[in-house]
Amino acid sequence: MNIILQCPRCSCRWWLDAAAADRRLRCRKCGLLLKVPHLDELPKATDVIKDAKNEVYVDDSGRTYG
Repeated sequence: MNIILQCPRCSCRWWLDAAAADRRLRCRKCGLLLKVPHLDELPKATDVIKDAKNEVYVDDSGRTYG
């Protein structure tokens, strides 16, 4: 499973694997500290993952897209 993380400050996006869930990472472009939510914190994540063929996009408000 992959997660697409987008920085709310600079809009830089990158792909993360599921092991990055529930961690804090710095944006590679602007250095902003971001928290990648734990997959259990996203109630619709399982359904979105199935619909997105193992890819999930989570915006800075915690909304998921696939």
